Amino acid sequence: MPNLRLINNNIADYADITASTTAAGFNINNVKNTQKTSVHRSTATTVSYTLIWGATQLINCVALPATNLKAGATIRVQLFADLVSEIPITDTGPQQACTGRVISLYNTLAAPTYTDFGFGGATKTSIWFSQKYQAQRVIITIISDSVIDCARIICGTYWESSRQVSNGIELGYEDLSEITTTRSGNTYEDRKPITETMKFDLQYISDTDRQELQKLMRSWGSSALIYYCVFPDNTNPEVTQSYSIYGRSNSNSLQYQFHKYYNTSLDIKGW
Repeated sequence: MPNLRLINNNIADYADITASTTAAGFNINNVKNTQKTSVHRSTATTVSYTLIWGATQLINCVALPATNLKAGATIRVQLFADLVSEIPITDTGPQQACTGRVISLYNTLAAPTYTDFGFGGATKTSIWFSQKYQAQRVIITIISDSVIDCARIICGTYWESSRQVSNGIELGYEDLSEITTTRSGNTYEDRKPITETMKFDLQYISDTDRQELQKLMRSWGSSALIYYCVFPDNTNPEVTQSYSIYGRSNSNSLQYQFHKYYNTSLDIKGW
C-alpha cells in the first residue's frame, strides 16, 4: 500500500494550457491561480485540457483539487513524449473521477457550481502513476453529466513518505457561519464559508524523509499550497478523496525521536 503523497511544485502553472470548450467569462488561465472560485467552465459535458511545455517534464501525478464532478463522472489522463506523437507513452483510460461522492448542499436543490466551492460544494480527484514519465504534452479528458467547473489543475511529481501516517487522522470542517438569536427567541443564520482541515502525525520517519520535509518547511512554509493525499490508491476512491486536501500547513516543526528517526505533526487548512 502506498503511503502519504504530496505535490508541492505544480508544473501545470508553467504550461501552455488549452481547453476543448470554454464558456464566456471563464478563461482557461483561471486554473493557474489559487482562487477557488476563479474557474474554467466548459460549454459541454465533455472537456479536454491539453498542457504543453517547451521541454519534456517529469510527471507521475495529476490532481484536480476543486471541481463540480460527482459520482458517474470519468477522467482520463494521457501523457505524450512530444508535441506531435499520436500514441501516448501511458494512458489511464477512462476512470471513475468521484466514485461515491454525491454532493447535496444545505438549503439548495440545484447542482453545485463554482459558487458553492467555498461552502462544501467542491470535489477532488487525482491520478497517480507508479513511475515517472518524461512527457511534453498531457491531455486530461473529463466526462460528466453537466457543464464542468474546474478551479485548478495540478501536475508534476509527488514525494512519498517512507512510512504511513499514524492512526488518529483528524478531518475537520471549519464553518465560519454566524447564528444570531433575537430577544424574541428567534434564530437567524448568516451562512459563511466552510474550510476543510486535516491533522495527522508522521512518526519514526527516516533521516531522508526528514531532509525532504525540512526542505518543504524552509522553502514553502505556511504560505504555499500543497496537495496532500493520505490514501492515494485505496480500493475505495471515496476514501482517497476524503483524505486528500489542498491547503497550507500551519505546523512546520520536526521532533528528534531517537538516532536517525524523527516525528512531525501536520496541521493543514484547506484553500
